[in-house]
Amino acid sequence: MNTTMERARESMAHAVADLRSVLTSGALDDAEREDILGFAIGVGELLRQGEAAAIITTGIVDRRSTTAERFDIASDCRSANEVMQRVTGAAPTTVKRWSRLASVVKPVRVLASGEERPADFPALRDALTHGAIGADGLEAATRTLREITDRVAPADLVEVDEALAALTTTTGTPVMCTGTPVMCDTLRDVALRMATELDVTGADDEEERAMTGRALRIGVKRNGLVPVSGQLMPEVAGWLAVHLDAINNPHGTPAGVKFRPSDESDETADVRSMAQRNHDALGVILAAVANVPDLPLSSACAPVLVVHVEESTLASGEGWASVPGADGTGTDVPVPVATAEHVGCCGTIQRVTTAANGRLITLTEGGRLFSPGQRRAIAHRDRVCVIPGCHTPARWCEYHHVRDWAKGGKTTVDNGVLICWHHHRFIDRMEWTIRMHDGVPEVRPPGWIDPTGAWSPTGPRVAAASRRRV
Repeated sequence: MNTTMERARESMAHAVADLRSVLTSGALDDAEREDILGFAIGVGELLRQGEAAAIITTGIVDRRSTTAERFDIASDCRSANEVMQRVTGAAPTTVKRWSRLASVVKPVRVLASGEERPADFPALRDALTHGAIGADGLEAATRTLREITDRVAPADLVEVDEALAALTTTTGTPVMCTGTPVMCDTLRDVALRMATELDVTGADDEEERAMTGRALRIGVKRNGLVPVSGQLMPEVAGWLAVHLDAINNPHGTPAGVKFRPSDESDETADVRSMAQRNHDALGVILAAVANVPDLPLSSACAPVLVVHVEESTLASGEGWASVPGADGTGTDVPVPVATAEHVGCCGTIQRVTTAANGRLITLTEGGRLFSPGQRRAIAHRDRVCVIPGCHTPARWCEYHHVRDWAKGGKTTVDNGVLICWHHHRFIDRMEWTIRMHDGVPEVRPPGWIDPTGAWSPTGPRVAAASRRRV
């Protein structure tokens, strides 16, 4: 066996044993902050060097599996990918990524003609082999550059390669890396900026590719959810991001539900994940868009979402309703009756109630919905969602009957309040209660937020008024 390889295996075995000892002993749990940080730095160095070894090794196994040696077959495996799976325990997708990155940093090689082909990104390969960057760093630095290699001068790519490699350590050289590792986001941003400066004429090609590849797909409902996939043009994604940010954080501060000063322990903060918040914000956007006066018409009417529900189901509050065309099948999609109860309260949505035999019982009509004048008055009074701490502005809110219209509530200003899509959709589950007091909305939170059951004024009045006990 090669002496160098034998020593390397012995060193790795010792390093693995030392790490195992630390992790199994529990010493890390009670370590001082400085010791934990030092340990994490060492873990990072080992991780980057280990990923470099995995990438280079995968590239060698790939190459030697395509020659007469057939490394994979000789190892009793069907492919080079399987070889690496078996010896590392990594997933096929992980090995595939190693293989792709190995192809990015191939060393100098001789072509069939005898001519030498320069290495791809030799400086970044050097940074990888010396542990200055790992798989993520190499991906961040080269992903954009790989797209322009055929459109820019080789000398320019060499310059960019060296500049990016110099960023990978504080000393400017990747050899024996002991400095602070560069953040992947930094590498990605610098690589993107350099690529755009070099590939000025590539903008038109990218625009053409983007126009061809743009897509938005609505899938088939599974487990109560409809999958959405696709690729957005950057400006469309930008518009969406702007609106999501405005709704999720309209005043530059978290918009969670709060009854206590911000410097106290906050048990009432919004616990939704960012992905959930974005979903709910999209619901707000779509509901608001339906109110735009010049929106294209559907069947000579403004587009509305129709929800079908049987009278008996609506009365019992249990069972299923349906939404036509809500997924990729284009057919009626079953939804919980709670969905029908929510959308039936919205001015841009129509609810159709039928008997068991299919006879139409009720259809939401104009008198059931708040008029434009009533909406303006309610928006002027409430300004934002009435749930305290939620700052969703009026233009993004829905109009809610405090006393449900189906239970005799009137469509009047004194019976309507602003409420955001999220709180409107889940208000019953969250156990919030809204009432009108002298024509002004008041809100009582769930017992776990305020065990006293106090009613609080809403919107712009919350800071000026004191709570009243029931």
